[in-house]
Amino acid sequence: MAANRGLSEYYKYCVFAFIFGFGGTVWGGLTYFLGQPVAYLNFLNASPVQIALISAIFWAGFAFPQVWAAYKSESLTIKKNFIVWSIVLSSLGFLAAGIHILATGAVNSAASIWVFLICYTWACVICGLYMPANFALLFKIIPTERLGQLLGRMFAVQFGGIFVSILAVTAIAKIFPEPTRYAVLFIITFVMTIIAALVIASLKEPEGEAVPNAPSLGAYIGKLINIYKTDTLFVKFIAGKWLMSGHYIMQAFLLTFLLQERGFSPDNSSWFASFNGLGLMVGGFTITKIADVYGPKYMLVTSQILAIIYTLMVWFVPSINPVFVVGAFIFTGLSQISDNVGYSNMTMFCCPTDDKSTYVAAVNIGIILPMVFLPIIIGKFIGAGVFGFNGAFAISVAMMASAILYIFFVVENPKSFVDMKAASGE
Repeated sequence: MAANRGLSEYYKYCVFAFIFGFGGTVWGGLTYFLGQPVAYLNFLNASPVQIALISAIFWAGFAFPQVWAAYKSESLTIKKNFIVWSIVLSSLGFLAAGIHILATGAVNSAASIWVFLICYTWACVICGLYMPANFALLFKIIPTERLGQLLGRMFAVQFGGIFVSILAVTAIAKIFPEPTRYAVLFIITFVMTIIAALVIASLKEPEGEAVPNAPSLGAYIGKLINIYKTDTLFVKFIAGKWLMSGHYIMQAFLLTFLLQERGFSPDNSSWFASFNGLGLMVGGFTITKIADVYGPKYMLVTSQILAIIYTLMVWFVPSINPVFVVGAFIFTGLSQISDNVGYSNMTMFCCPTDDKSTYVAAVNIGIILPMVFLPIIIGKFIGAGVFGFNGAFAISVAMMASAILYIFFVVENPKSFVDMKAASGE
C-alpha cells in the first residue's frame, strides 16, 4: 500500500500534469488526438480511414508498448528517469512533423498525410512507454485511502491544462494560416514536453519495492498471460471494457461529423479538445468521488451513461447550436474522466502487490484491441458507403447500453476495495 508521506510530491506532480496537459507530447491540448491532428488531416482532405488512424494510433501507442515498458521498469525502484526519457523522445515526433510542414508547406497532401501519421506513430508509441512506470510512481505518492479522489484531481489538473490550451491555439490560429499554425503547435509541444520532463526529474520519488524482473521478455509475457488465466474478476472487467469501446468510436468521428455534416468551422476545432478538457477537469473534482464511495464498478457505469448523453446531444441536433456543441464536448470529458478513474482504480485494487507495473500493462493490453480496430473498421465502412455517421453512432449507442448492463450485473468491485471499506466502517 502507498505510504502516507504527505502530499508535497503529489502537488509537484500536479505541476507536471498541468504543463503536460497544456502542451505535452501526445496528451497535451496542442496535439491531443481529439483536436488538432484531426483538424490537420481534414485540411489535407484525408480519407475516413486515415482520420480513424489518429484514434487507432493514439490508443495502440498507449497500450502495446507497455508490455516491454512494464517488463523493463518493473524492477526499477525509482521510476522517474524512465518517464523522463520516454516523453522527451516521444516529443521528437512532433518536432519532426512541425519542421516538415515549415519546410514543404504541406503542398503535397498525400505525402504530408503519411509523413504526419508516421511522426504521430513515433510520438504515441514512445510516449506509451511511460505509462506503467507513471502509474507505479503515482501509487507511491498518493495515499491509498484517497486514491480515487486524488487521482481524479490529478487528472482534473492535467486536463485543465488542455482546457486552458484553447487560448494558445486560438491565438496561434489568428496569427498563422493553415498549415503553418499546425507546425507552430507541434514545435511548441516539443518545448513544453522538455519543461514537463524537468519537473518530473525534480521529484523526490520514494524508493519503491524491489520486484525481481522476469528472466526474459518471453517469461514476462507468460506472467501477463497467467493474470488473464487466474484472475476471474480481472477478465470480467476486461470484457466490460471491450463493450465500452463504443465511446471511442464516437470520439474518433465526432469532430469530423461536425465539420463535414453540420458545417462546424475548422477555426473552432480547438473547442473539442479544450471543452473535453474542461469536462475532465470538472469531473475530476466532482463525480470521481463515486470511485471512493461506491467503487470503480459504478464509476465505469457512470462513464457510459454520460457517453450516451453526449452522443444523443450531437446526433439529434440538426444544425450547429453552440450550446449543444459545447455541452456535448464537456460531456465527452465527464465520460472520459469517469472511465479513466474507474479503470485505473479497478486495475490498482485488483493488483495483489505494491508494484503495479505488470497489472497496468495487463489491463491496457487487454482492453486495447477494439479501441484500435473498431474506429478503422467503422471508417472503412463509412468510406465505402456501407453506412454513414448515423450508422456509426447507432453502433456506438448499442455498445454503450450493453456495457452498462454487463458491468452492473456481471462485474464486481475488487475484494481489496470491499475489504478497505469494511475496515473503515463505511
